[in-house]
Amino acid sequence: MTINTDNSSGNIADRIKEFRAACPGITTQQEFAQALGIDQQRLSGYEHGTRVPAHVLAALVSLGANPYWLLFGEGNMRKSSANEEVRDATVREISALNVSGKEFSVDQMAEFYVLPLYSDEVAAGEPLGVRDTEIEGPAVIHRSWCPNPRQTDYLRVSSTGDSMEPTIPAGAMVTIDRTFTNPDQLIGKIVAIVKHEGGVTLKRLQKTERGSYVGMPDNPSPDNLPIPLEEGDRIAGLVRTVHARLH
Repeated sequence: MTINTDNSSGNIADRIKEFRAACPGITTQQEFAQALGIDQQRLSGYEHGTRVPAHVLAALVSLGANPYWLLFGEGNMRKSSANEEVRDATVREISALNVSGKEFSVDQMAEFYVLPLYSDEVAAGEPLGVRDTEIEGPAVIHRSWCPNPRQTDYLRVSSTGDSMEPTIPAGAMVTIDRTFTNPDQLIGKIVAIVKHEGGVTLKRLQKTERGSYVGMPDNPSPDNLPIPLEEGDRIAGLVRTVHARLH
């Protein structure tokens, strides 16, 4: 898919502002924020380039925004029908999709979500800072793999991180389910760990005999060391799926 880079479409922040200006009955940023179910300060951040979470994208679509125009600047600003269903309040493609040469009907597409793939990278080694950047493209996820679409992020793994190979190859894409943050429920699972000094890393969570938590690599080596959870660190979520890129 070719992403529209026409300056008239701008980026997603510009398109949110453009859509707000075109919404009938809405004259202020505060009114638009209320319609989206968020506060004005958060909306202002999105309109200045802060990464937009899936549930806010879904709220924009529910107000009538065409999801492909919103994400990629393609097509008309508004959906063709104000009554189009946004299944489970997540951003997904309503029209037929072509995947590997096979046509999927609208009914068949009900089995999938289409989430935004952020251009950010997470590390599978030493923590890597996640930036608020543009959306790279669409991610087609089967419903059974994404039970919590409102709280799911789709990110690329750094091409230099090999500490989780072969489970998570360098350069793979992963979904991170942010509904799972309790470490006691995630022992033995691969999680996204946010370090207090900055950066996000993917590791398999273990509990030590002393009761502390540590992120372990699946590919241990002198360069791939355990990452202890220190004061101020947090678990961002469970790595739900891994999608490797074939070369």
